Amino acid sequence: MKRKIGLVAVAVLLTVGSFGLEGISPKVLANSELRNEISDVEKERQQLKSEQAKAQAELDKLKEEMQELTNEIKRIDEAVAETNQKVREKRNEIEEVQAEIEELQEEIKVLEERIAERDELLKDRARSMYQTGGSVNYLEVILGAKTFSDFLDRVSALSVIAQQDRNILDAHIEDHLLLEEAKAQVELKLEKLEGHLEELENLMAELESQRKEKDRVMGQLQDKEGELHADLQGLEGEDEILRLQEAALKKELAAAEAAEAERKKQEEEAAAAAAAELASRSSSGSSSSSSSSSSSSGSSTSSSGGSTQVHSAPAVTGSGFMRPATGSITSGYGPRAFSGGRMHYGIDIGKNGRTGDVPVVAVQSGTVVQSYYSSSYGNTVLIAHQVNGRLVTTLYAHLENREVSAGQSVSKGQRLGLMGNTGHSFGAHLHFEVHEGGWNGAKSNAVDPMRYLP
Repeated sequence: MKRKIGLVAVAVLLTVGSFGLEGISPKVLANSELRNEISDVEKERQQLKSEQAKAQAELDKLKEEMQELTNEIKRIDEAVAETNQKVREKRNEIEEVQAEIEELQEEIKVLEERIAERDELLKDRARSMYQTGGSVNYLEVILGAKTFSDFLDRVSALSVIAQQDRNILDAHIEDHLLLEEAKAQVELKLEKLEGHLEELENLMAELESQRKEKDRVMGQLQDKEGELHADLQGLEGEDEILRLQEAALKKELAAAEAAEAERKKQEEEAAAAAAAELASRSSSGSSSSSSSSSSSSGSSTSSSGGSTQVHSAPAVTGSGFMRPATGSITSGYGPRAFSGGRMHYGIDIGKNGRTGDVPVVAVQSGTVVQSYYSSSYGNTVLIAHQVNGRLVTTLYAHLENREVSAGQSVSKGQRLGLMGNTGHSFGAHLHFEVHEGGWNGAKSNAVDPMRYLP
């Protein structure tokens, strides 16, 4: 009996050990890495405060010169967004009026066909009346009755014929009036449509004027920004991004720890169930107990083999990322020759002359670090993701609008906004960055996004 109990205990220990080796280590390492990232962000914030004090004098001087231009760009961006919205609304109005005109034209077609059919009927009636002398001899019809019942039938028939003639004429007159009214409405709708088209043309001209004005102001700002080399609102904006990034990482860590706790609970329940099953088998005899122990040992070996696979380094191709927007890549990752070799820390996906709206979506689920307007990147969104237990941060810039806010959880493929031309931009496109770790002002974690995209 003691030998049976000893075998059950060994089997339970092996079973629990197999569960532990299978999944705990990678999760613990992932959570540990998240804690390290949070610590690194806190250190960066402290270091940034020291750098801010040294650079403040230079920033103040440049900011005074750039502020007016920056405000002007923001005003133009807001005006362009407003004009784009008006263009969308005007196009919707045009489509509605066109649909109303088509409906009226169908109604006119039906009325004209009905009037034409009734014209033929009236012509036949007129021809018949002409052939009979132009009128019905009511006295002859009445006097020709053979019985009183026949007399009543003849009178009723004459009454019905007369009423039908009146009904036909009334319907004919009503259809003519409806036809005239429908044609008049079509004329009004056409005038309204012409007005909408003219307004749309004016809005498009206004939009083009706004774009040219922005290009002019951008040319003035470019020289100033060449001195500053600031990509995301300068040093004064970095601390806010780092603070929000720290909060996003803590949220991701809390979610990971909750998932880990749930996983452990499920493993403990599975281990308890396995122990109960082994105990039940051991009561049947020592041979069954030995078989169970052998089976448990084999399970442990298999789990250990599975654990080795989990510990292998995750491939970037396993990120599960999707493309953030449709369109061709107009500028890749790396130094740019036309800007004196200045580093381009992401890729640009162009609108390439496409009309209509181009959605920008989250490449993977995660937590929004920041959603704000940057003087250089325009409308910008940063998202923290966990990829194979590792922190990866993505950045989406120059959006026309922003549809998410800081701290919000987003799912893969969720729309963040529309491709735009806000901030330091010379045409509608998406600037997309990937950082292996957290975002920082030095962009030291930036990598080529093409390593992650399908």
